[in-house]
Amino acid sequence: MKSRKRRYIQNTSEDDSDKENDELRLYLTIAQDEEKEVDYEILDRKFPIIDWKTVCLGTKPQFDESKEEEINLNVVTRSNGQQRYFSILTTVLSIFDREDLNAVFQMVMDKYQDEMPEGFERVLWGDLKVLFNPDEQDEFWSSQHAWKVISWKLHSSSGVHTLMTEEGLVIHMLIEKKYPLKKEIVVQMLKLKLESEEESTMALELIRFIKKVLADLESKEED
Repeated sequence: MKSRKRRYIQNTSEDDSDKENDELRLYLTIAQDEEKEVDYEILDRKFPIIDWKTVCLGTKPQFDESKEEEINLNVVTRSNGQQRYFSILTTVLSIFDREDLNAVFQMVMDKYQDEMPEGFERVLWGDLKVLFNPDEQDEFWSSQHAWKVISWKLHSSSGVHTLMTEEGLVIHMLIEKKYPLKKEIVVQMLKLKLESEEESTMALELIRFIKKVLADLESKEED
């Protein structure tokens, strides 16, 4: 009897878990990135990032052709000498892992610990600051009433999920970290569904986490 009871409890627990996962899948969209670049050297052996800097590769004419615009890029160097060039953080989130992100964050923040960067370098600095050190009092988060989210995407390699808005904003967030998102934004995220290259425990856990964030916000409103 005890053995049958234990099996019954176990089966019931598994059924409840399967039911919850089925509900979470309703908020998941599988969309493989056919243009994703695979870095086979990094997959074969992980080499840590040891340097970051910005470089100017030259200039190009602006629209009116009377002025020229600098072509700036970020460049990171790994311990084996391999370099990766990128303009914005989004383009490397599917290649970087958390160790890479931590390394670049530390390098950028160390460089600008006593000053705020200007121009091109401010873009990466701002993205990393929002990603690792979200400040609810920052005016960035106070503008959410004007955001219209058009995509919500998971980058499983780095453990980051990204929001893109109609206004051109790109917001990067660590999957395990809570951010000062407004209820309206969380509702938009769940309505759009999470875009992932595959169904994974990480994707389902992220959806569960965001649903919990929404429930907490709704509960706070009622109080």
